[in-house]
Amino acid sequence: MKTIHLEPKEYQPQPPSKKEYGIGIIGCGGIVRGAHLPAYRQFGYRVVACCDIDPAAVQRAQSEYDIPFATQSAAKLAARPEVEIIDLAVHASQRRAVMEQIASAGKPILSQKPFALNYADARAMVDLCARHGVTLMINQQARWAPAHRAIKVLIERGILGHVYSVVLVNRSSQDHPGTWYVALKDFNIIDHGIHYLDLTRYFTGRTPLRVKATTTMVPGQAAVSPMTFIISLEYEPEANMMAAVHFNNIVQTRAAHRYEWFVDGTEGSLIGTQQELMVSFKDHPEHRQVFQIQGRWFPDAFGGSMGELMAAVAERREPATSGRDNLNSVKIAYAAVESAATSQAVELSAIG
Repeated sequence: MKTIHLEPKEYQPQPPSKKEYGIGIIGCGGIVRGAHLPAYRQFGYRVVACCDIDPAAVQRAQSEYDIPFATQSAAKLAARPEVEIIDLAVHASQRRAVMEQIASAGKPILSQKPFALNYADARAMVDLCARHGVTLMINQQARWAPAHRAIKVLIERGILGHVYSVVLVNRSSQDHPGTWYVALKDFNIIDHGIHYLDLTRYFTGRTPLRVKATTTMVPGQAAVSPMTFIISLEYEPEANMMAAVHFNNIVQTRAAHRYEWFVDGTEGSLIGTQQELMVSFKDHPEHRQVFQIQGRWFPDAFGGSMGELMAAVAERREPATSGRDNLNSVKIAYAAVESAATSQAVELSAIG
C-alpha cells in the first residue's frame, strides 16, 4: 500500500536567508494592520516606514507596530534611503496613480492584488516599472498559504500521475450592505475571485487558452454585481487537462459554507481544505491518508510572499508572481467578466 509523508516544513512559508531589507508600506488599512504587519513581525522583517493619506490610519499603524517613520506622501516614503522595498497596499483604483509617483525611485515593489481594475492599467504599470528597472511582484499571497503550498508540493512530486482536473468549490458570503466591496463592479471575479483563478495557474502550471463564465444575480442582494460564478478554463488539447472554479459568495447559512479543492490525476486524487489534505490512490481505492495542515492563510502567506520578493531581489531574478506574469491571471479575470456578459467563451488572446 502506497504511503506518503508530508511534513509541515515542506509547505509552511519561511523567511529567506536575506531578510534585512527595510520595508516601506504605502496604505495602512485593515488588511495591512491585520495581515501584512503581523506577518512581517512574525517573520522577523524590518518595517521602517509607513504611509497613508488618512492621518489616523498611518498613526495607528505606526504606534501599533513601532514603525520609525510615517508620512502622508508616497513620494517621500519612496525617497527615504532606509526604504529598500515598497509594499504597495492601496486599493486597486488608486494604484496606478501611486505607482507613477514611486516607480522613479527604482525600488522593488510588492503590489497588493488585484493588480488593477482594468487590463490597460495593469499593462501600463508593468511597462512603467520596466522602464525604471523596478522589480515588480503582485501579492497573490494565496500561493503561499500553507494549505495551497501543501497541494502544490504533492502535485510536483508526481504522486497523482498526470493531473487532468483541478476544481474549486468555494461557498461563503460577503454580501454585506454598506461595505465597499458590494459597491465595486464585478468584485466577486476581479477582486476576490482573482485569488482562485491565479491558483489554477499555480496548481496546473498552465495558463488557459479561453474561459467560459456563468453568473447570476440573487433577488434582494446588496452587491451591484453577481456574487456567484462558475468559470471553466480550457487548455490546449495536448494538455489533457481542465479546471473550473465555482465561487458562491452569497450562501445565506454559515453551516453550508465550504472551501474545497479537488485535484484528480491518473494515479490518484486529493481533496484539500484550509485545515486538512486527503490523498488516495487508485491501487488502493478505499484507503485514504489525511494530513492536518499546520499554519494559516492569514497572516502566514503574507510573510511568504514578501519573502519571495526579498529572495528574488537577492538572487537578481524575477519573482514568482511578477507583474508581467500576473497579467495572465488578470486576463483570466477580465475574460471571465466578458464571457459572463456575452454568454460566449472568450479567448485570453483577445484581452488587451
